[in-house]
Amino acid sequence: MAASKNLDPSTCTTAAEAFKYPLPQVRQFHRSLTVELDEKNARLRTLVGGSYRQLLGTAEMILQMREDIGDVEDKLGRVGKGCGRGVIGGMATGLGKLQDKTMGSKAAIEMGWTARMKVLDMCAVVAGRLLRKNASGHAESTDGSGDNLVLVAKVLVLSRLLTKSVVESASQRSPDERSSVEDVKRKLDSLRRKLSSAIRRTLEKTVTDSRRDDLIQALSAHSLANSAGAKDVLRYFLRVRGDALALTLEATSDPKQDSRAVLRSLELYTQTLLDVQAFVPRRLSETLAGLKVKPLLKDEALRALEGLRLGICEKWFGDEILFFIPYIRHDDIEGEYAVSMLKGWAKKASEVVLDGLTKMLERMAEFKMVVDLRTEILKIWIKEGGKAKGFDPSVFLEGLRKVINGRMVQLLESRVSKLHLVATEIEATLGSWTKGVTDKHESLWDDTMLETEIGNGAALFKEGVLARTHGTNDAVSRAFRGYQTWRHLVDEIIVVLDQLKKQRWDDDLEDIEDDLSLESRNTLLSTDDPQMLQDHLDESLSKAYKTLHEKIASLVTAYEDSEYIGHMSFYVLRTIRDIRSALPKNLSSQSFGLSLVPNLHERLAKSVSGASLEEFGGRMTRNKVAGRALWEGDPELPVQPSPSTFGFLHSLLLDMGRAGADLWSPTAVRVLKRHLRTELGRRWAVALEKQEEKYSNQVNGNATNGEVDAEHEESTKIIQHGDTSEGLTQSLFDVLVLQSALDSSELASEDELKALEGTLHSTLDSRPGLRKRLEQAAKEYWKRTSLLFGLLS
Repeated sequence: MAASKNLDPSTCTTAAEAFKYPLPQVRQFHRSLTVELDEKNARLRTLVGGSYRQLLGTAEMILQMREDIGDVEDKLGRVGKGCGRGVIGGMATGLGKLQDKTMGSKAAIEMGWTARMKVLDMCAVVAGRLLRKNASGHAESTDGSGDNLVLVAKVLVLSRLLTKSVVESASQRSPDERSSVEDVKRKLDSLRRKLSSAIRRTLEKTVTDSRRDDLIQALSAHSLANSAGAKDVLRYFLRVRGDALALTLEATSDPKQDSRAVLRSLELYTQTLLDVQAFVPRRLSETLAGLKVKPLLKDEALRALEGLRLGICEKWFGDEILFFIPYIRHDDIEGEYAVSMLKGWAKKASEVVLDGLTKMLERMAEFKMVVDLRTEILKIWIKEGGKAKGFDPSVFLEGLRKVINGRMVQLLESRVSKLHLVATEIEATLGSWTKGVTDKHESLWDDTMLETEIGNGAALFKEGVLARTHGTNDAVSRAFRGYQTWRHLVDEIIVVLDQLKKQRWDDDLEDIEDDLSLESRNTLLSTDDPQMLQDHLDESLSKAYKTLHEKIASLVTAYEDSEYIGHMSFYVLRTIRDIRSALPKNLSSQSFGLSLVPNLHERLAKSVSGASLEEFGGRMTRNKVAGRALWEGDPELPVQPSPSTFGFLHSLLLDMGRAGADLWSPTAVRVLKRHLRTELGRRWAVALEKQEEKYSNQVNGNATNGEVDAEHEESTKIIQHGDTSEGLTQSLFDVLVLQSALDSSELASEDELKALEGTLHSTLDSRPGLRKRLEQAAKEYWKRTSLLFGLLS
């Protein structure tokens, strides 16, 4: 029965009753009791906590009541003491005496002078303290710095009234008292100047719309201190801002500071336009009118200055001071007059800004710095310049563009014109040419080259290899390093111009302009200006390269008769080659130096081949053939050139190598070949004529000698004819070999060497088969040996 019933905690009062049920129900009973107990414990803790907090509050209230009761008892005690018969009687007696002194007696006059003098002295102290706190960024009250300036101005106006009052009676005072009056006047004059400076500093600052009240209050302070009307106040404000503009643009020695000064002046200019339109005429007039609503001594802020003790001393001031109301013309300015004044100021101020910008840009020598300043200036003007009503921002923008573009063009042309320094270096090198020093060409296998450090990726070693391979000695390196330095400057300009083309000027706008004006301005600033600069750059580069070209040409002409003209030509050729390897992408400059190269190649060819031609010239004709035994075929014909011809080619190749393998471009080799073919044909023809003439003279001489018998003369002719024929055959073969060595597809089909071949053929009267054998043998020989003369082949 017990097992069939659920265990009810409310009916179970003892453990014995609980354990009558099965174990699962007992466990369930235990859990139920535990949960119920936890809930009761939580409620109990809540009740105890609440009661404890109430007790604490009651205790605090009791303590506070005890303190309040003590204060009440102290105050009631002081009231009781003050209400005594003796105290009341003393106060009545003092009041009676005071009334006697205020009835125009001498004591009353003395008291009034003393009170005014005391307040006057405190005016200097309070005004000085207010100005110091204003300068440090704090105010006497919770008002802003502009309100603080107005309060100082009110104190100084009161001091002016008190000064007038005490000065009128100062003649009747003692010397010490008159001296005190003069001291206070000097202090107040100094404070007025400090107030004026503080007002100017406030007006010179650019402020946001939310802080424009400071400007209004500063202008109000100026109006109070100088009794100036609205018209005079506006004129003063514009004058201060104009002076601040001019002062901002004064020269410094720091270009970065100059850049900040230009931006500051532009901000002042734009902010002044916006400030004047914001508070003239309505807001300024209302503020000035507010200064005349009530008497000066009724101003709560002025009366709150504890140091003045106006509540005690004002009864000695008199009605002239007590009821003084500042006289200020607040309605003497009209909207049209304000607009006219602002436009006149804007015209002069824009001229000052542009003039200052021009002078500061003249001190900036870095092209990129000018471009960066241009970007900042345009950002400010585009963002702020269009906010002023009644002013066309494009007018001033055009002035800015004109000044900045003018300076950029000057820097661009100045940088490009520095290419003349390369010409100066070339001229100095040619003028101080020293044989064996200036033209020294270091070998790739010099000991100094082999001992070069190979650390850091063997950079020095690789540079040395390239320099020696390209014939770049110290003289050439100096000129090319100067050119590379100049190219770096030009490349910087090119990069900056590319950046200018990518700039856009509509990112920060707030939809205040239509799409047409935006597109027009973007075109103007991002297309027209960069294109104008690019055109100037192209024109300047063309002019600079043309000037350098002409200078090099004139130098080559000037040293044409120099004994070192050959090596000088090598130097000039290498310099032109290096410069042309780094030409800018300017189509007009691509022809630099090309017209000089043919003449220089001619000088190169003459200089290199001169010694070999002179040496070979004495060996062109021969009666006997050194290699006659090596002839082959039937009839026997030469199969290799004479030693003198081979020596000529070998000597020529050595001279070409000594000049530098880098000089022998295909064009230079063609010029050399053309020159050699001309010189060899001409000299060889002359040598053959002289040989024929000599032979004829010998024959004629023998014919006139009667002592020589006919048989001996005939045998001599036969021998000489045989030797001459073999020599001419060898010469013909040598000519054919030289034609193969000096062959070029671009050479003329007929030249002196070809004509010499025809002359030798006609002299020998050889058969066509023999002629073809000689030609084939010469070509085969050159084919086998051409690698020995690599520069020629």
